[in-house]
Amino acid sequence: MWTGGWDSTFRIIQLYRLNATIQPLYVVNDERVSTKRELEAIEKITKGIQTQFIQSKGEILPLQIIKKQNIPSNILIKKIHKHLRRKVKLGKQYYWLACLAKKYKSKNLELSLHKEDLDKFFVKEQLIEFKDEHLGSNWKINPKKVGFFKRQLFSNMVFPLIDISKIEMKAVSEKNGFYNLMELTWFCHNSDKKPCGDCPPCRQYVRDGFGFRLQ
Repeated sequence: MWTGGWDSTFRIIQLYRLNATIQPLYVVNDERVSTKRELEAIEKITKGIQTQFIQSKGEILPLQIIKKQNIPSNILIKKIHKHLRRKVKLGKQYYWLACLAKKYKSKNLELSLHKEDLDKFFVKEQLIEFKDEHLGSNWKINPKKVGFFKRQLFSNMVFPLIDISKIEMKAVSEKNGFYNLMELTWFCHNSDKKPCGDCPPCRQYVRDGFGFRLQ
């Protein structure tokens, strides 16, 4: 999943530098004002990656755009999502992400949850780390340690960034010379010009020590 935001962009660049072939997915949510800005960010960053890492054998396949209303609905997942929302602050998007992940279950859809998200969803002991010889570590839920509801919602997803924070991503991007690309990312859902400071992503940026990006 690539939104044009900080976390998913970091993962795209990480994979590209590891010579991976990447199939990015973008879900069009008509409720967001920011769609045009996010797609523009993806286009600029894609060109920047290809120019900046010319020695890489990585490949970014054409962005696959999916309309939210075309994602197959699932009554069970909808009930599970509703149940979990009573217990934790769980965004509406996790319902249709779970439905989409079910569609791609043979491929394990990557979701860019990061270290600051961990306490909200899991504890580290509830995840299984698995390693790829070329692409490094990734994580998925341990079905034996996660309750029925979270297991149903997240079972078809993997979390490659769950062991790194936004601040740590910033340090990695500066050290490896691609912070300029990270600055092209967009995160605010309520605006396509200046971050509103009030939507969930803006509040999370402040929580994660990234309030400077709202300036």
